[in-house]
Amino acid sequence: MSITPEWAPNIHPLIVHFPIALLVSAALVDLAALVLRNRPGLRDLATLLYCAGAGAAITAYFTGRNAETSLMLPADVNLFVDEHEDWAFRTTWFFVFFASVRLAVSYIIRPKTIVLPAGVFLVGLIGIFMLYETAEHGGELVFAHGIGVQNTTEDEAKPELPARAAAPGIILLDEGSWVWRPVEADPQALAKDFKWLEHDISHLAPDAVTDTEKGPVLGMHPHGMAVTFVGGPALNAVQTDVNLKLAGFDGAVMVVFHVQDAATYDFFAVGQGMARLGRMQNGSREIFEEKKVATDGWLALRAYGGAGHFRGYVNGELVTHGHAKDLPSGPVGLRIDGTGTVLVEQVHVEAAE
Repeated sequence: MSITPEWAPNIHPLIVHFPIALLVSAALVDLAALVLRNRPGLRDLATLLYCAGAGAAITAYFTGRNAETSLMLPADVNLFVDEHEDWAFRTTWFFVFFASVRLAVSYIIRPKTIVLPAGVFLVGLIGIFMLYETAEHGGELVFAHGIGVQNTTEDEAKPELPARAAAPGIILLDEGSWVWRPVEADPQALAKDFKWLEHDISHLAPDAVTDTEKGPVLGMHPHGMAVTFVGGPALNAVQTDVNLKLAGFDGAVMVVFHVQDAATYDFFAVGQGMARLGRMQNGSREIFEEKKVATDGWLALRAYGGAGHFRGYVNGELVTHGHAKDLPSGPVGLRIDGTGTVLVEQVHVEAAE
């Protein structure tokens, strides 16, 4: 039986109040201990509250990380979630360390003057400020964006797009975002609208295909030569949705972003039953995280990267998550390396800044 109420999307919004209450109470009791110096038991009580608060903060942090895996986030919300997560990380481990210091002051050092307890109290106020920032960013997610009070489904996280174009090619949207949906003449538009960084369109042998489920799509038939192509402007924080099908394809398809050149980019790759999130830098590959996934049928891929946070989704599920220093802004595209057939219905790129 789940301990999460039916009206809550996950348990994190219920847990977060405990570290706030415990840590603020600890600071208040600690202040009282400085004023009422003849009540040494107050300082020990504050220490216990700090320890309990640190434990509650750890629980809140990891329930928050777990909650993140159940949400399909709109592009413009990702940066707010990243800021909240960063503050939560700093605050949690600050109080874990600080609680250890408090235990030493209360039960090992036992200072005889007010100087050390007063200094420790002031350091604790730094943590209270960090706690405030964490809560403030979390409150913004709840009250400004509705995150944490309702489930965000895959469909709700997708913005409304313009109708399918009468002519082929990239449709430019606001603030550098764009969408490309293959139509009948798109093999030619593919060559014209995209920049080819690794080999060219001839190595994909593209053709128009009518899929029984999706209708008109683009078929690409690589034959063992890696092909990389990108489109649109250079973007920093970016979220990319790609709908594709690996029809007898043996290899890997990468959503590439922050592309600097054919040897340096961030990527989210699927193929051969695996999903991999990582970075290629000067031809050297680093994997942030990888996971086994089902790659049969049509796949809805989502890749996000910005402010040091990277996520990869398959069919609405967060499967990989990583952190790294950002590359400079760069365009978005695909890298296809293998043999067989890849069908592409849509590529939608959103500037997430």
